[in-house]
Amino acid sequence: MAQTITRDKMNQAWQRFAQTGQVDREAVRREVADSWQRCYRQGLRPNAPKGSLKLSSAQMARIRAANADFIEAALPFMRFLQSAVRGSGFILVLTNADGVLLDVFGDEEILGMAQDNNYVAGSSRAEEEVGTNSIGLCLVERKPVQVTGPEHYNQRHHDWTCSSAPVFSPEGNLLGAITLSGKSSSAHRHTLGMVISAAEAIENKLKQRKADKEKSNYETMLESILGSISEAVIAVNHKGVVTHANQAACRMGGFCAAKVLGQTIDRVFPGHPLLMDMARHGKDYGNVEVAVDGPRGRTYFILRPFMIREDEKHFGFFLVMNERSRFFNEVRKISGHNARFTFEDIKGSSPEFLRQIKLANIAAGADSRVLIMGETGTGKELFAQAIHNASERAQGPFVAINCAAIPRELIESEILGYKDGAFTGARKGGQVGKLELADGGTIFLDEVGEMPLDAQTKFLRVLQDGMITRLGDNRPVKVDVRVIAATNEDLVERVASKGFRQDLYFRLSVVELNIPPLRARLDDLPLLVEHVLGRISYKLGARQLGISPEALEVLSRYPWPGNVRELGNILEMAAIVCDDRDIQVEHLPQRLFRAGLTAPVSQTVQPLKQMEAEVLKNALAECDGNVAKVARKLGLSRSTIYRRMKELGIGKSVSFD
Repeated sequence: MAQTITRDKMNQAWQRFAQTGQVDREAVRREVADSWQRCYRQGLRPNAPKGSLKLSSAQMARIRAANADFIEAALPFMRFLQSAVRGSGFILVLTNADGVLLDVFGDEEILGMAQDNNYVAGSSRAEEEVGTNSIGLCLVERKPVQVTGPEHYNQRHHDWTCSSAPVFSPEGNLLGAITLSGKSSSAHRHTLGMVISAAEAIENKLKQRKADKEKSNYETMLESILGSISEAVIAVNHKGVVTHANQAACRMGGFCAAKVLGQTIDRVFPGHPLLMDMARHGKDYGNVEVAVDGPRGRTYFILRPFMIREDEKHFGFFLVMNERSRFFNEVRKISGHNARFTFEDIKGSSPEFLRQIKLANIAAGADSRVLIMGETGTGKELFAQAIHNASERAQGPFVAINCAAIPRELIESEILGYKDGAFTGARKGGQVGKLELADGGTIFLDEVGEMPLDAQTKFLRVLQDGMITRLGDNRPVKVDVRVIAATNEDLVERVASKGFRQDLYFRLSVVELNIPPLRARLDDLPLLVEHVLGRISYKLGARQLGISPEALEVLSRYPWPGNVRELGNILEMAAIVCDDRDIQVEHLPQRLFRAGLTAPVSQTVQPLKQMEAEVLKNALAECDGNVAKVARKLGLSRSTIYRRMKELGIGKSVSFD
């Protein structure tokens, strides 16, 4: 009875509107009332006769072609709904975004009723064409709508009840609507729920098809990209499963794509759980070294991960494979493991100095181990680099390591490397040692006398058989490395005091070079000054600087405890303060003029330890006992200053506050 009263009120409201154009908004809901007023303003007549079809078959064919994906996705659900409402007096309609009917399904009786109102494929149910109806209103409001009886604008449609739901593309664009229409006496709210469910199902189908298409396009594009690049690449998803492996990776790893695709990465590279951890948790632990056993034996590779993330979500990673030797070569270029200096950069003409240069040239061609001895700052690494660049290993790496600058407990791991989890604090994935980085080239061990005895023992084994074993690992690795060592100590004395292994000393000192200190070749001072000033002028972007005879005389009377390195520091400071003029006496640091540090050349010939003691005492006094300042002033490391103070017995007489 309530429904009859509502229909009566709607009839009265429609009659009043048809006569006066006024809408009773208490009887008519907002969406319908707004639609009636829009239709009225457009000049539509509430009692207009049925309109004729406006679309030709050619026009309809073009519209169906433009909506082909929409129709194809909707058709299964239209068929399902058709079977669900068969015999109920309803028809099922699919329209495009303009309100044009694309397909109509239903019982013969209701289809005949629809044809009487031109409710057939090719006709339009746009609001501006036929007035208020569920299809047109749904497309305007962009939401599900049910329009029943006199809610329709045109009187010819009052016998109908229609429920429409809009359908949107995956991008959110309006595609059209799906509608259930029947006799108004059959109106029921559940019909609206049915079309809403059908619309949602169509949208999900379209989304799935888009995702499948994008995945297919992505797969095709990825395969094309991976196949066209020279790098060996393996793609792994967030579950650790290999999804792609290009031909370069298959050739390098010695496997075929069919055998690795679909496998978890820890099965492709067994014994490396870190790879699965990265895949599942999205954590980038950096490069991972793996071993692959093949017909030719074991081969080592470096896997470099590139994580795939979007909006903080992890999707997996790419692994770029490199043969270990090639990877190390790239690391060396970036990290500066190369030698810059040649014998042309070594300046000097004193007989003893020239003899050492000649001996170094001979050693360069022999590939023998070399031990370079000399005071701090005499240019031992300069000689080492020159030997490397004059040898057959010149194209290989030159890796330098200062044995005194590394904590004693870490020097083994620095030289030999370590495996993942070898000790507390070890970095994930382990670390390559300097010996492996130097494979095919030269390793330069500066201040080798500071190497701890236990590290000396392990290093001796490397020299004996050319095999290294990383800390925490049990697999030895073959390396081909030339060793050049340097020291500013008397290793014979260290051997006698049990501070250095005698057998290691003999292994290192196949060729011995003794670089004379600067004070022993002061005749080379003008040549060295000219060379150093040329380098400094280039560095500072200044003209070629010169030096006055008076300033050069001051330099020639200085004992040079820091040797050529100290000379370079002093000249650079003078070049900075000389304001682009030739260096004068007033531009030189004051320490060159302090008593005990400057003396006639004839007076500088004195016991070395006595001279060092005087230099250190004066420097400490000048710096108020600040060892860091003394180290900077003399161009030495703090550890060297402390050691020299202890050896010379001057530590107790100096305050370090």
